[in-house]
Amino acid sequence: METIWVLENVKRDKSFYNRLQVLLLVASVSLWRKYHPKHYTVFYGDNMSLEQIHNLQIKNLWHETRHLSYPEKINREIFWSSPKTKIISETQIPILVIDHDFLIFRNIDEHLSDELMFTYNEYASNWYPPKNDVFNKRLSTPIKYVNNLAANVSLFYLPDPEFARRYGKQVLKNHEEFTAMNDSQITTNHMILSEQLMLKQWLHDLPHNSLSKNLWDCHKLIYMDDEVSNGIWNKQESLLSYKHYGVEERRLNDGKGDYNETVEFLYRCINASNLVDINQLKTKINESYPR
Repeated sequence: METIWVLENVKRDKSFYNRLQVLLLVASVSLWRKYHPKHYTVFYGDNMSLEQIHNLQIKNLWHETRHLSYPEKINREIFWSSPKTKIISETQIPILVIDHDFLIFRNIDEHLSDELMFTYNEYASNWYPPKNDVFNKRLSTPIKYVNNLAANVSLFYLPDPEFARRYGKQVLKNHEEFTAMNDSQITTNHMILSEQLMLKQWLHDLPHNSLSKNLWDCHKLIYMDDEVSNGIWNKQESLLSYKHYGVEERRLNDGKGDYNETVEFLYRCINASNLVDINQLKTKINESYPR
């Protein structure tokens, strides 16, 4: 099994990178290696992202770095998760995919069995496109709504390569078809419709697991009291065991929330791994990404 991170510069410009984004990525892999020292870690990046890793002198955080490219005609800025999906669509081995804004605070090896696992279940009605979405209906394989949930895949464990490939290929096909529609009303909500809501519908009658028992409300940014049967931790345990920044990352970059406190917290997370010269990293970050 490989544990992988993926980053593509969808803007093809250095303005794509910022201090918070990069520190989240470094903290994510640092904490993962702290709590899962036996995992083989891989970073996939386009040329500019690989250059950023090299310039920051953090390439050693991963056991291997690989060049990322894919030919599909997909709008990268809307469907920015597509490179991750491309890797999933071609895997021949079990994989664990971690988003750059996901932090772990404990070992979860005991939960990595033969069941697919994702982070948490999201309440779909107040965030995702509705059942009667006209663009979904135009897909060659419209997504069928079986339940009112979506599967957040900021952590995504895929133990069955055959299922992973089938799922990944369908998501990429959806993204290509949405892109070809060329309509300004198609947004990143259609990306998560294809990536996360479709997954939960597919899993309706299949064994699967999630880190959290509690549903997540994307609109309010809180765990709900409602629980699912296939989860590991309650909401209190979840808050102590991991953190997915998600929409909060954008809010912090927009000045909503305590940005400086978050940056210092991320530095502490990175330093705890003993894998990075923290003073050297701070110097590099300050030079590359002035706030």
